[in-house]
Amino acid sequence: MSGLRKRDQALLVQLADGTLSGVSRARAEARLRAIPDGERLLERQRRVARALGSEPALHAEPARRRAPVLASAGALAATVVLLFTLAGDDSGTPVERAAGLSQLAAAEPAPEASGDVLRASVDGVRFPNWGREFGWHANGLRHDSIDGRDTTTVFYEHEGHRLAYTIVSGPALERPEDAQVIERDGLEIALYRDPGHGGHDVAVFERDGRTCVVAGHVLRLSTLLELAAWKSA
Repeated sequence: MSGLRKRDQALLVQLADGTLSGVSRARAEARLRAIPDGERLLERQRRVARALGSEPALHAEPARRRAPVLASAGALAATVVLLFTLAGDDSGTPVERAAGLSQLAAAEPAPEASGDVLRASVDGVRFPNWGREFGWHANGLRHDSIDGRDTTTVFYEHEGHRLAYTIVSGPALERPEDAQVIERDGLEIALYRDPGHGGHDVAVFERDGRTCVVAGHVLRLSTLLELAAWKSA
C-alpha cells in the first residue's frame, strides 16, 4: 500500500477491522471504489486483520482500541509493515498532516466532560465540550506525533457527521498559504478545503499560542467557524 495516500491507507485499515459504521462507512466505501485495485487491497488488509484475530464487526461502535492479541509471526510482520507505512508518510505541511489525523480511527474512549470543556488538554489548552450547546458529542481520542511534536485529537460526531479537533504541542505552526482567513469573535481562522479527504473542510487557528486544527465534513461552513470560535465562558 506504499503508493497510496496516508488517508486512503487509514480508510482501508478502518474498513478492514470494522471500526466504521453508518455514514462514515458509506463514505469510506465510496472512496474505496475510486482507488485503483481498491477491493484487492481491502481484502489483503482483511487477511491481516483475521490473522490478528480482529474480525470486522457488522455494527462497530466508533473505534476503540481492541485488547492486544497474539499473532503469528507472518501476520505480525505484515502489520508492522503497514504501521511503518502509515507512520512514515511525512508528505504535506505539518498543518496538513494534522488535518490528516481526522481520517484515522480513535484509539481511546472520549475524555469526560467537565462543564464547557473536556478533561483533556495540550500544553494547557483544553478541548471544548460542544455537546451541550451544539450537539457535537466527543466519542473518541488518539495521540500522535508530527515532526517530534505531540498531538492530541478528539473526535466528535453529530447526526452522522464526524469532526476531528487536533491540538499540536509547541510553538504555533504556519497556516496554509492558500487558506482564506476569516475573523470570528476576535479569532483569526484560516479555512481551506482538502479535496483528498472527499471535500473535508479544515479550520486552523491558535489558542494560547498552540495550533488547533478542526477537520471534517459539515453541511455549512458557518458551522465550522462557529465551532472553532466558540470558547467557554
